[in-house]
Amino acid sequence: MNSSSESISPGAGGFVPPNPGGMHPAAAGAAGPTATQPRPGRWAASGTNPLVAAANPLLNLVPQIRSTVHHPNPAWLREHLVVEIRQFEARAQEAGVPSEAIIGARYCLCTALDEAAALTPWGGSVWSSHSLLVSFHNETWGGEKFFHLLERLSQQPRQHLDLLELLYFCLALGFEGRYRVLDNGHAQLDALRHQLALTIRSVRGEFEPALSPHWRDVVTRDVARRFGVPLWVCVALALLIGFGVFVGLRIALAGHSDRLFASIDALHVPKLQPAQAPPRPAQAPRIAKFLEPEIAAGLVAVRDQADRSVIVLRGDGVFKSGSTSVIDRYVPVLARVADALNKVPGNVRVTGYTDDTPVHTARFASNWDLSRERAEAVRGMIAARLDHPERLAAEGRGTLDPVAPNDSPANRALNRRVEITLLPAPGSAAVGASATQGAN
Repeated sequence: MNSSSESISPGAGGFVPPNPGGMHPAAAGAAGPTATQPRPGRWAASGTNPLVAAANPLLNLVPQIRSTVHHPNPAWLREHLVVEIRQFEARAQEAGVPSEAIIGARYCLCTALDEAAALTPWGGSVWSSHSLLVSFHNETWGGEKFFHLLERLSQQPRQHLDLLELLYFCLALGFEGRYRVLDNGHAQLDALRHQLALTIRSVRGEFEPALSPHWRDVVTRDVARRFGVPLWVCVALALLIGFGVFVGLRIALAGHSDRLFASIDALHVPKLQPAQAPPRPAQAPRIAKFLEPEIAAGLVAVRDQADRSVIVLRGDGVFKSGSTSVIDRYVPVLARVADALNKVPGNVRVTGYTDDTPVHTARFASNWDLSRERAEAVRGMIAARLDHPERLAAEGRGTLDPVAPNDSPANRALNRRVEITLLPAPGSAAVGASATQGAN
């Protein structure tokens, strides 16, 4: 609910949902994160929605329970909520709400209260086996059925407007259900809540967002002329201009550095032909055998050469776009890489690379900065598991040393990578063999 377009009329019931950025103040007496005892709200029968008005005490308890870090008697709280739900049913029946709407509202309220309690440090002791949904509907989890009910009611919003508004308030108070465990679930839930608000508004009609249509005082020209520009405005403007100049200079410097790196990359120094060395004996794989499962899964690529071993991590799989945080899927992979490196003595260099797409953000002034930060992130995760972390060094090389021309999306993906190069100590072949045995 980040925009006023998602707000619905406060006249829908006595309860007003959270509205960040809106004109409505926060409810007085809301429980903070240190609250230990949720308190039920009073029943406010105002508004045009009798179902929401009857559910006010339960709705007010949802954010209080969610933010309670400790409760001395969860079993008592559960019994208290059972009583509150029975009172809600009585109030709704007294207000003339149809029985089907009361049952649907009770199901959704039980589901929202169960989720709020189950996500607290103390909720698992009681709610895992004695949830409100089990007591009233003989079901253990309503995170899926809640949204099936919402979808069915939305097909006839005029006939089910009161219940739709109650479901909206449950979502506004933080209920997530099945979307809590889905990929990109928060974005999907925001879109669903926004669409529900538009549906309710299309039936209820527009409302005046301001608390009073004439709250602004009349400012005469003489009063406006008497006061000059406040000091804080001048300070804020100076800071804004300074920040703009800083960002501009940073971007300009990044552009110069990118051109410099491109010029360095364009230099083609003729390679010296070294004297022909006698052929070395065949080298048993140092790392490849140990990381066979990861290689087979396409998570890493390994090149065991005579004088070094290179482990290649594709940047698209390890990091999110423009980020330096390693995704959860690759955390165990880097742990396996660290285990392999523990078996083979020698220095290790972590090198980050990018494609030729320019990067200019507030955090990363150039591709070199992004590649260096990614290399440092990988180095830090490996160092945490390495017996001798001083063996590790990290560097960023930006767009240098591409493995493929940057002429297609597929080739650019190949160039976005992190390489972990092991330079084994002399006479470490036998230790490399032990790394192979350690994988079995």
